Amino acid sequence: MKNISKILAILTLFFTHNPFQSQTFTPELKKAIRAPDKWEILYKIIADDKGTQSEIMEAYRVDDYTKLLKVNKWFERCEEDWRSKAEVLELPPSAAFIPLMLYGRFEHEKCDCDKSARSLKSLQSLNNQDLLPGLKVLFLASQIEDEFEFFLQELSIVIRLIENFDLNNPSTILKSHLVKKGETLYRLSVIYGVPVSDIQSANNLGTSTHITFGSLITIPE
Repeated sequence: MKNISKILAILTLFFTHNPFQSQTFTPELKKAIRAPDKWEILYKIIADDKGTQSEIMEAYRVDDYTKLLKVNKWFERCEEDWRSKAEVLELPPSAAFIPLMLYGRFEHEKCDCDKSARSLKSLQSLNNQDLLPGLKVLFLASQIEDEFEFFLQELSIVIRLIENFDLNNPSTILKSHLVKKGETLYRLSVIYGVPVSDIQSANNLGTSTHITFGSLITIPE
């Protein structure tokens, strides 16, 4: 119970704003929130540095939560594959976020959803004692430059932020669009009522009208 309380304290930390920082968007809590699972609790036992947590939270909060909203978009792109694989392997729900933090947030639209989901196979049937060594093998193979303990804390925080907050509120000031299969630049122009030329300029597309499935397109005001 104590460890669950420590995880939920992240919510309070997340809203400890810099009073000199102007925010125009504040995420709202979802009506139904999944309680932290056993893997999340284990992460918090192993890596629980308040200074590091504050650093991570600030990075996800600045510029109207730009980083958080983008990482959520990358998660949405492969969410079905990652959650499905975690369920098939009988892993805790939070396992679906491991491919995101190892591959999805760096490779963006180039991330192979199915291939990255298969990385969870190596974590199947591991007990608490073997989980972190097994996860560290995947971490080292991904060649992420962060320390493993920092990775665990960021993973833990991102899980809670995406699971707890409604990040798809249409009133969000930061306008971005994750391109779905078959969508065109002209279609986005109609949806958002923004000239094609403005979308091209905002995304440094030049005169090109080509957009790819899974890419994140900035929609100008």
